[in-house]
Amino acid sequence: MVKYRKGRCIVMFLSSFDNVVIAVFTLFIVFVGYHFSKAVKDMESFYLGNRSLPWSLIVGALVATWYGGVGTVGTVEYAALYGLSVWLIWCVTAHAGRIPLALWVGPKIHVRTDITVPDLLESVYGKGVAVLGAILMLIYCTQVGNVTAMGFIGKAAWGIDNVTSGVACVGIVIVLTVLGGLMGVAVTDMVLFWCMCFGLTMVLPGQWADIGGWAGLQQVLAGTPEMLDPIGGFTPMKALMLIVLSFGVYADPTFYQRFSAANSPKVGRRALLSCFTIWVCFDIVLTLTGLVVKAKYPDMVPGEGYIRVVLESLPEGIRALFIIGLLGGTISALDGYYLSGGATLANDIYARLKGNLSQKQLVTATRVGIIIVAVMATLAAFRFTTAQDAFIFISSLWMAAGFVPIVGALIWPGKKTVLGGYMGLLAGIIVFSYFKIFPVEAFEMEPLVTALPVSLFAWIIGNRFGKTVVEKEGF
Repeated sequence: MVKYRKGRCIVMFLSSFDNVVIAVFTLFIVFVGYHFSKAVKDMESFYLGNRSLPWSLIVGALVATWYGGVGTVGTVEYAALYGLSVWLIWCVTAHAGRIPLALWVGPKIHVRTDITVPDLLESVYGKGVAVLGAILMLIYCTQVGNVTAMGFIGKAAWGIDNVTSGVACVGIVIVLTVLGGLMGVAVTDMVLFWCMCFGLTMVLPGQWADIGGWAGLQQVLAGTPEMLDPIGGFTPMKALMLIVLSFGVYADPTFYQRFSAANSPKVGRRALLSCFTIWVCFDIVLTLTGLVVKAKYPDMVPGEGYIRVVLESLPEGIRALFIIGLLGGTISALDGYYLSGGATLANDIYARLKGNLSQKQLVTATRVGIIIVAVMATLAAFRFTTAQDAFIFISSLWMAAGFVPIVGALIWPGKKTVLGGYMGLLAGIIVFSYFKIFPVEAFEMEPLVTALPVSLFAWIIGNRFGKTVVEKEGF
């Protein structure tokens, strides 16, 4: 392990042995992608794994994709910045909001979606709405927050700058996703899921004892009592925004992909319900770890402080498994979103504008799209201070536009028209963008909280006029 002093703090990097373990694991990921590339014949096999994923692979893919660098590093960051309220206001509401998704909405996704979310939009609102929705969804699929998180991991673990670390991670994701498609992603997600479980849970016990447990935290954080207040860390408007954003999963393209790839609606439902216990445990561990980071490194960027805590806590070799789990979560999230983004660019934008493409052309266009999405993410990732801020911005942008038209298409039994689809999308994105660019200085105003009701109102009004789209057979 390499050490050097910076002020009064000893900065520690990974050892040569740690790096060898990580390098071997990286080669394994590339091998998995190559192995499954030989089975790719069309979009059904490349994007949905021939709709054959069992319960175990769905669970691993869902947990690894939805946590990633944002879910791990980002949750620690927010816990270090806002305290215990992160768990109650952000984490608990997010999981509670997914219960209807598992029980009622998810099975409809398996039945009603063909390949992607814009396919659903086209079946209900027409081609134009599908293309517009695809463009907005493409921005969401960049998932810049995970690349931002990777920058913090690289800087803390190896001492390299954020951009270099992010580019290296994105390169690995491109290779895995371009080669293996969903099956390569799902298999590696399952392996990385176990590494992530091991790494996240190894750190907290020793650090918790070292800080003196709850009593020690209370003593160290006595000057900031709001950090230990379950509802006191966020302003009311910020809390409301996070609660609303927690329902963004209903417009998340990777969830639609995972559920559609399950070998039956029942398997998809059971997998999502199984994830709840894992998510709740993860969030408790990450929130408490964030409080420890705040207590030990109050003046350090929380994401870097988290990695410092880890490198000080774990022995050689075990540190490598932790970094693999952390990197694995980031890679798992990115490969799922880049695969969705590539398919969006190929199937939902390029193919719709150009006309019918062969299955081979679609797969090739999707692979090119994956690279384009990855480049977009890398260019934007380091304009944000924290991984969680990057995630919230991108997620809010997409949710403001897509949430109402997508959920309405799935569960609303009444009339749905082309005009309703356009008005729901455009009203949401216009209102969100306006309040983001021109914030109201007189009082705190979260753009998403304002944009969603306007999108819903516009969607309802629009559905009272115009023509309906004759749904395709099978939808």
